[in-house]
Amino acid sequence: MISIKWRLVAIYIVLVVIVMVVSGTLVVWSTTIDEYDSMRDELIAATDVISESVNPGESHSAIELAIKTVIKKFGDTYSDKTIYLLDENGEMILTTSSFDNSEGFFSAQVQAALSGKTIKELDTVRKQGEAYSYKGYAKPIMANGSVSYVVYAITSTEPVETTIEKIISIILNSVILSIIIALILGFIFSNYITKPIALLSEHVTLMAAGDLQTTIDVQSSDEIGKLTRNFNIMAKSLNDTLGEISSEKNKLEIVFSQMTDGMLVFDNKGLLTRYNPASEKMLRVKEDDMFDDIFSFYMEDEFGSIYASMHSDIKQHIIKKSDKYYNACFAKFDGQTKENSGMICVVQDITEHKKLELMQKEFVANVSHELRTPLTTIKSYTETLIDGAITEEEIAYKFLNVINNEGDRMTALVQDLLDLSKLDNRQTKFMMQELELNNLVSDSVEKYQIQAEKKQQQLNFFKPKHMYNIVGDAYRVEQVFKNIISNAIKYSPEEAIINVNITEDIRHITVAIEDTGLGISSEDIERIFDRFYRVDKARSREMGGTGLGLAIAKEIMEYHGGGIRVESVLEEGTTFYLAFPKQYKGNL
Repeated sequence: MISIKWRLVAIYIVLVVIVMVVSGTLVVWSTTIDEYDSMRDELIAATDVISESVNPGESHSAIELAIKTVIKKFGDTYSDKTIYLLDENGEMILTTSSFDNSEGFFSAQVQAALSGKTIKELDTVRKQGEAYSYKGYAKPIMANGSVSYVVYAITSTEPVETTIEKIISIILNSVILSIIIALILGFIFSNYITKPIALLSEHVTLMAAGDLQTTIDVQSSDEIGKLTRNFNIMAKSLNDTLGEISSEKNKLEIVFSQMTDGMLVFDNKGLLTRYNPASEKMLRVKEDDMFDDIFSFYMEDEFGSIYASMHSDIKQHIIKKSDKYYNACFAKFDGQTKENSGMICVVQDITEHKKLELMQKEFVANVSHELRTPLTTIKSYTETLIDGAITEEEIAYKFLNVINNEGDRMTALVQDLLDLSKLDNRQTKFMMQELELNNLVSDSVEKYQIQAEKKQQQLNFFKPKHMYNIVGDAYRVEQVFKNIISNAIKYSPEEAIINVNITEDIRHITVAIEDTGLGISSEDIERIFDRFYRVDKARSREMGGTGLGLAIAKEIMEYHGGGIRVESVLEEGTTFYLAFPKQYKGNL
């Protein structure tokens, strides 16, 4: 690649050469014209002097003597000239040189003079063996209206051509010297332009490599200096802009990689170009997957139909994969060119939402069912009493007792629902205080000893030697103990053993309630804390359960900063663990 410096130097040299050649040509041309004009004037003057000394009436010898006298008198003028005297027929009478120029006597000048005329253009005469030519001029000598003699003078062009050659040589030497000077000065002057440009180019290269911190020193106030200042301003502005863009890009990259929703980016051909870890976990996608390969199992529409039909709207599809539900939202994006366009898909895990929706439906269905059963019983028994059974005292008493029990069952159900609602909305007021856990458990066990004895069960509390204290609401904590102990008694067969223990570890004090009852299957264990969930629905209703006790117990334990978990083996027994944190202070 030719540097701009050498281009400038070359232009500078070409301009100098052009100027020198043009000016030299004009000098040579002008000098040549002037020299030949001067030669013509000298030839005319010489012929005029000779013509005046010739008398046509004299003899040839007298005329020759007169001519020689004139030449001798003006020796310097005629030293470089040859004079010929021709008669009216063009024959040479005399000459001042031994050179026979008979061929030259037929030249244009001589022929014009023989006819009594003169012409402006000089003759060109060449002598054999000489490098230079001669110029000639002829003048007629008139007598009685006719030509008597012709004076023909020639002179060598050697002085003129030698002068021209010297001038040309001087001009050529001047051109060479000018080229050398132009080369040196051009190189020096071009540096003033090319150095700042080279510096700019170097910094542009650094900018392209990502270095936007350096600035260029402004060394002039001309256009180059203005360009340098503007470049510095541009570099700073670009650095600030790229910094902001990089910061935003980093934020987006963090959001993209850390967001819990899946994000997939497809080009306009349906090729997966980007995806985040969440989408990889949800849909098991991999690099270079196609849209149809990912979604063909869950959607009937292909990428082409979806992409063609999309404009600015967003399309949604619910995808079910195994036991998971995903909401896939598709949106088209346009780039600067058609090739840069594509489609973005955001995948949201709505499994919990679906489960919650299912639980809500199930909850409404369970509440309706739980209320409908006692209401149906109350209505049927009431209608029977109205129809006349009230007159029979024994039957009326029995029916009223059933109605009362069903009313109590409904009251308990409604109360549990209210308790759950208040716990969910944090409307329940807990009277937090320091409690002696040993005594609280002992009192709860004591209250259910009679029920256990009725079923010939052993209800044992192994009271620890160490006194354990916790912070909590005595009524609510006792409510949890009663619920778990009563369930252990209800769902354990006769002669079962129920043991209650208190243990501790580094963080928790745990109350364990273990029975040797029917046990709970692994499928049911995962849902026993759901509202209205029963392992044996018929038996639970028969025993008066509402299906909300364990859900309430879980809410109470979580409010106290603890937790409840269960371990069970079917047909062998169940153990509930109630863990209270040691350092929990609640709202004490």
